Amino acid sequence: MFGALRYRNYRFYWFGQFPSVLAQNMQHVALPWLVLDLTGSAALLGVTGLMQTVPNIALSFLGGAIADRVDRRRMLIGTQAAQALLFLGLGTLVAAELAQIWEVLAVAFLLGCVRAFDQPTRQAILPLAVPAEEIPNAVPLGNLIWNTSRLVGPAAAGMLIYLVGVGQTFYIAAAGFIIALGLFAQIRLDPAVTRAADAGILRNMLDGMDFIRRNEIVAALIGLTFFNSVFGMSYTIMLPLFARDILHVGSQGFGFLETSSAIGSLLATFGVAAFARSRGYGWSILIGAAAFGALIVGFAMSTSFALSFALLFLAGAASQVYMTLGNTALQLRLPNEFRGRVMGVWGLTFSLMPLGGTISGGIAEYAGAPAALAIGGMLVTLMALVVAVAMPRFREL
Repeated sequence: MFGALRYRNYRFYWFGQFPSVLAQNMQHVALPWLVLDLTGSAALLGVTGLMQTVPNIALSFLGGAIADRVDRRRMLIGTQAAQALLFLGLGTLVAAELAQIWEVLAVAFLLGCVRAFDQPTRQAILPLAVPAEEIPNAVPLGNLIWNTSRLVGPAAAGMLIYLVGVGQTFYIAAAGFIIALGLFAQIRLDPAVTRAADAGILRNMLDGMDFIRRNEIVAALIGLTFFNSVFGMSYTIMLPLFARDILHVGSQGFGFLETSSAIGSLLATFGVAAFARSRGYGWSILIGAAAFGALIVGFAMSTSFALSFALLFLAGAASQVYMTLGNTALQLRLPNEFRGRVMGVWGLTFSLMPLGGTISGGIAEYAGAPAALAIGGMLVTLMALVVAVAMPRFREL
């Protein structure tokens, strides 16, 4: 299960991921709390999320193109340093009681810009840290960091805000990036690794789009991820409504529903890591996607809290299985000179979740929340069935 950790470069990469990703998850609580503390405005909470999402979407492909042209280790170190400086600056403003909402929004925007370069670089550096035969094990181990931090980070931030204040919480998150920077600096990559042709950034970006268009397996994997993020994962945005108005379990039940999916994802990550060398990737991805969509439909129709809890647990597991295997399949098939650009598009699909929430919210306004989620789940399952029928090569991965 932990075979990839035998390799020195991957150990520094893996242990560096934890403080960095933990700091990112802490920010998801600390930044909105600061906005609410300064303004009390729900609208400005939404604007803060938008200020991070827009540059992330707009610059992701550019970030991937640059990751294919430069030393990825140095770029990863640079993104950690930039985030640490932003958190230190914001923490200082809060501690000095000088923070204003425009400054918080500016920091949110700059964080979105930095993450557009950080995400594809992280993904593109992973296959350089282990031999190719260890990639099926290294990918789920990397996802284990994200799933663990998703459980620990927000709770840690909430407790720190209560104990020491939001300004000091930003200092602690900045320390996480600094620790990650030190660990990533210990990675030693092969200087002879193939990079994108020096044909200009725009040409590199167009070449990356053309590569995705011509490779049907890569295009299908990204398409499945797109449907998962936009139409499937939008259920996370609608969960408070289900907890309050349909299941009648209040904020406590809402927290348990969130946790059930996260635990399912975490356990599935261990399972994928343990059986990393199993065959049948294509069928596993397709069955996982179809099952995830069907489980979301089941959740949408449920009026029982216990059943809803179980369905979200299984949905989290199914989603994690097919997303992890999809990531692995991409990493195994991508030429190194295209890896940053393709993984930039892969990561971009996750930034589209707020779009899915907007679509679901619009449908829910007219047809009800259950119908909105059911339609999203059916679209995810339908996409998996279309790929299964139309692409024999995908089934045989």
